[in-house]
Amino acid sequence: MTRLLPALILCFFTHTLTAQVLINEVSAANMNGITDTDGDREDWLELYNSGPATVNLGGWFLSDNPNKPQKWVIPNGQSIPAGGYRLIFCSGKDKIAGVSMHTSFKITQTQGESVVLTQPNGTTADIYTFTIPNQLNHSYGRVPNGAATWRIFSTPTPGGSNTTIPFQGYAPDVQTSLDAGFYPGAIQVSLSTDPGYDIRYTTNGAEPVPASALYTGPVNIAATTVLKARAFSLTGQELPGFVTANTYFINVSHTIPVVSISSDNLNTLMSGSQIRPYGAFEYFENNALIDEGYGEFNKHGNDSWAYPQRGIDWITRDQMGYTDELKHKFFKERTRKKFQRLILKAAANDNYPSSNGGAHIRDSYVHTLALNAGMDLDVRTHRSAILYVNGQYWGVYDIREKVDDSDFTAYYYDQDEPYIDYIKTWGGTWNEYGSSTDWYTLKAFILGNNMANQANYDYVQQQFDLLSLIDYVIINQHSVCKDWLNWNTSWWRGRDPNGDAKRWRYTLWDMDATFGHYINYTGIPNTGPNADPCDVELIPNNGDPQNHIDIFMALYNNPDFKAMYINRYADLLNTYLSCDYMNALLDSMINVIAPEMQQHCMRWGGSTGQWFQNVNAMHDFINTRCQILDQSIVGCYDVT
Repeated sequence: MTRLLPALILCFFTHTLTAQVLINEVSAANMNGITDTDGDREDWLELYNSGPATVNLGGWFLSDNPNKPQKWVIPNGQSIPAGGYRLIFCSGKDKIAGVSMHTSFKITQTQGESVVLTQPNGTTADIYTFTIPNQLNHSYGRVPNGAATWRIFSTPTPGGSNTTIPFQGYAPDVQTSLDAGFYPGAIQVSLSTDPGYDIRYTTNGAEPVPASALYTGPVNIAATTVLKARAFSLTGQELPGFVTANTYFINVSHTIPVVSISSDNLNTLMSGSQIRPYGAFEYFENNALIDEGYGEFNKHGNDSWAYPQRGIDWITRDQMGYTDELKHKFFKERTRKKFQRLILKAAANDNYPSSNGGAHIRDSYVHTLALNAGMDLDVRTHRSAILYVNGQYWGVYDIREKVDDSDFTAYYYDQDEPYIDYIKTWGGTWNEYGSSTDWYTLKAFILGNNMANQANYDYVQQQFDLLSLIDYVIINQHSVCKDWLNWNTSWWRGRDPNGDAKRWRYTLWDMDATFGHYINYTGIPNTGPNADPCDVELIPNNGDPQNHIDIFMALYNNPDFKAMYINRYADLLNTYLSCDYMNALLDSMINVIAPEMQQHCMRWGGSTGQWFQNVNAMHDFINTRCQILDQSIVGCYDVT
């Protein structure tokens, strides 16, 4: 990994006019440091009053944009004593909690953002710009307090005097003679940096530390290896530099994209630990590095971690100082090109060979089917890929969009975290974001009133995306999902009046237990391909603890809703849910990963022959189901 900044020379842009109150310290790298009153670790800045008297801060402004200096106003009643400090969290929460102040904005240090302090009369009091980001948990501050000189602190002092050891900057980047990528045979990689610095390196995915191998000559690489290198100051006046991380693939080839992840404790995480290590993410297409980042890895899913091949959540962390997002169009079906979060999914409960009968495709297949059909659902778009962990092959994975994330809702609907009400059921039910109060009020209204009454129905339509409910029922009952209402359900709405999706709508979650596979957690009455569409009415109460089917059936009493449901299902059966389309889509997705499955089986067991049998079982299920559904709908809903 080579950072985009060409050099790590510590040069700051600050602008200070005659003012008593200054920005004295700032950090957008707070991952493990000070917490706010909510227990969150947020960006923060510290003001310092260099004058002889208390200053009333009410009416002063803070912003992360010099062109919009009055983005957030400090409320009346806030002051700073002579020679004193005020800590302000740049959290985006826009609130006062006791003595804690929270701005309406966050800071993105890797985009070179600024923090601007403006007096009530519009005069700029101070500006600080992140020309070089901080590394994890570091800060920039004035030395001494209120002076013109800025330094880096590896031990920040939020809300207090800048008395810890200051550093002049970071050591420069390390350059490599060969780019990360694929090579037919053994290679030698030379490392270089500015004079006056040592280079330390590792070849096992770990971060270089002062005790790591000292670079004295070209590094010989004969097998796939993650090479990490870092410069260290010989004077001690600079902190260690940012890490250069390159994966070199030796004598290997793949037909689909490749992801390489590396970290000190990544093997421990992949062995089943609950730790959340930091490390590097590299993405390759057509044997070339496309994008890279540094961030955090953590466990993805629950049941899937019962298997040796485990899923991973990736979060690009601006706090680490490399980048705030991955910039690539990972999914051809989408226009989106920026991702803070991605899922690396190992097929979970449809994993082959660990899950008996697994096809390693079901969840991605159903989500792709719903997406292609234009269903009114939020789905996790998919891209098949190969994963390497600290240079070791880990098999066929899916790169997936993370749907239950404010980055997703902000991009597609202009609804960001402060304006989201997001509810999840997975065994229990909880609020992922916001509040569920309005949802439960709406649910009580639906279940307590006659939905055949058009006024009641119209009232519900104003708050509830009914096509989303219909599509959610259709896709789950059509695929005969056995693990949904009580374990894999989420629904949400946005509250920003300038955004979309202001009515409650559904998110499609794990669809592994479909097409005759896995455990019947929801208790559907028939798990075979001849399952009746009406079977959803017979799901027991413990299979639907939040009453989604009760809501559906109450609305079904309205003729408009009934017609919308039947017509929607009929249209889909003639198009995207037809046998021809469903089989063709499944074949197209299987053809993508089939060339990779032999090596996957060598890593995890099983055989390609058995895997193809499991895939064919899906085809058989689909073909049988298609043959009976037209007549089943007629029988269920008394239509002609």
